[in-house]
Amino acid sequence: MACLTKKERVLRTVRFEETDRVPLYDLIMNDAIVEHYAGERLTVANGHRVKGRAIGCVLDMTRMPNGPARPRRERQENGIELQVERWTSWITVRPWQDTAGLIEWIQRDILRANAQVYNRAYAEPVHARIRRRQAYFAAGDPTGRNDPTVLVLESGAGLSEMYWYAGMEDFAYLMVDQPALVEAWLDARNHAELRRVAAIANPRLLPVVLTYDDIAYKNGTLFSPAWLREYWVPRLARLVDAWHQRDTYCLFHSDGRLWRILDDLVAAGIDGLNPLEVMAGMTVGEVRRRYPKLFLTGGIDVSQLLAFGTPDEVRGACRQAIAEAGGGGYFLGSSTELHDAVRLENAIAMFECVEGDA
Repeated sequence: MACLTKKERVLRTVRFEETDRVPLYDLIMNDAIVEHYAGERLTVANGHRVKGRAIGCVLDMTRMPNGPARPRRERQENGIELQVERWTSWITVRPWQDTAGLIEWIQRDILRANAQVYNRAYAEPVHARIRRRQAYFAAGDPTGRNDPTVLVLESGAGLSEMYWYAGMEDFAYLMVDQPALVEAWLDARNHAELRRVAAIANPRLLPVVLTYDDIAYKNGTLFSPAWLREYWVPRLARLVDAWHQRDTYCLFHSDGRLWRILDDLVAAGIDGLNPLEVMAGMTVGEVRRRYPKLFLTGGIDVSQLLAFGTPDEVRGACRQAIAEAGGGGYFLGSSTELHDAVRLENAIAMFECVEGDA
C-alpha cells in the first residue's frame, strides 16, 4: 500500500480499514522528547511552534498541542485561583468558606453556563488556532509533504470540571444533600457544550473529537454506576449524538478501570476508547475481546514501563499490544501522556515500533 497521509491513516484506522502501518496517538508533555524530534531547544516563548514541529515529526494524531506554560498564579473570572507550572496546573484558592458559599458559587456558575454564547465570533478564532497548529505540524512532517498531524479537540460531558472545582469531598456531599443542584449544574454545563459543538463542528478540521470525563480510578468508578447511568450517561449520549450529527467520530477518554460502566459508554454511542490504563486492567487485548467494534488508543503503560523500563521491554509491550489489537482499529500510544518522567529512549522505542520490526 502506498504511504497514506496522516488523516487518511487516522480515518482508515477509526473505520477498521486497512492501513499502511499502525498509527501513533499521544500527548507530549516532555521537554527531552520535544527537543529530540524538533531539533531545537524548547522554551515558553517558542513552545507552540517547537512542540508542534515535534508532533508533526512523529505523531499521526494528538491533542493538547500547546507548549509549556510560564509558571504563575492565575485567577479565573469565576474566582478560582490556579498555580500554573510548565506542564500542569492545580487549584490553590476556591472563593468560598463553607457549604453555603459553595452552593452560591455553583448557582452563579449555572447562570454563567446558561448565558454562555457560542456563535461564529467564537468559532472563527477556534478554527484559526487549529489551522495554526496544523501549520506547525506540517512543518515537522519528515516526508516533506507538509502533511499535518490530526488534532483532536476536547469536548466534555460536564462532570470532571464540577468535582475539580468543588473538590471531590465537598462534591460527594453535594451529591447526597443537594442532588437537584448537582443535576442542574451538570445539565447547564452539558447544554453549554452542545451549543459549542453546534458552533465549532467541522469534520474537515476535526474529524475526531475527544468526548471525556474522568469517571474512574485504577480499582473502579469514582461514582456509583447507578448514579452515572441515571445522571451522566444520558448527557454523554446527547453529546456524542451532537458530534455524530456533524459527521465527527467520538473517542471517549477516562483514566481508570471502566469495566462496570463500559457497556453504558458503548450504548451511549462512543466510537473509540482512550487511554487503556494498563495498571487498571484495561489491556488492549481484553478490551478488544469484549468490545470488538471500538477503535482503541494507548495501552502502553506510562506509570512504570515508559518511565522506568528498558527500550527492549517497551518494544515487547508494543508488539504485544499491536498483536492483541488484531490487525486494525488501534492507535499505539501511552496509557495517558508522555510526561516529563518518561525516558527519551523509551519513547523512541515505542514510536519506532510502527515502522516495522523494531
